[in-house]
Amino acid sequence: MSWNDKKHITRIFNAFKRNKERIYKEDIDALKKLDELINENSKSITTGNLIYAKLLCLYLKQNANYYKGVKMAVKGLQTELKKPLDYHLQMLTKELNNIELINYFESKGIDLTNGYCDKKINSEDEKELIKKLTSEWSFEVVEKSFYNSANDLIKDIENYT
Repeated sequence: MSWNDKKHITRIFNAFKRNKERIYKEDIDALKKLDELINENSKSITTGNLIYAKLLCLYLKQNANYYKGVKMAVKGLQTELKKPLDYHLQMLTKELNNIELINYFESKGIDLTNGYCDKKINSEDEKELIKKLTSEWSFEVVEKSFYNSANDLIKDIENYT
């Protein structure tokens, strides 16, 4: 059951509590049973999609603090899930290229965060830098690697425990 659904069930429980004179014990028991059934059904759907559930949990764990709460993290995820996979693969391609470039500069003693460089860039470094800039991750390579990795994760039965 989602947090919104839980809020609705809680509201009904509270309405029952306020109107105790007209509510019978059986009504409360029926509502509790309905709540249990909804929770069990929700859990069975999620456990049937265990990889998705684990990824969602990881996403929420990583982003709840950034979004200042779970509700906003879920909304942020909903926004991201509405974007096509190609968009996310393009963003992944850009991020991988940025990481490669930052790692290259750091290996040369160049800190891009504060502009510090402990050595002078010579012509050999310039040639290497140009080569590095022109041999970045292509969308096709990232896309192929992504699908291979996704399939490997889906096939690995240990991910379903």
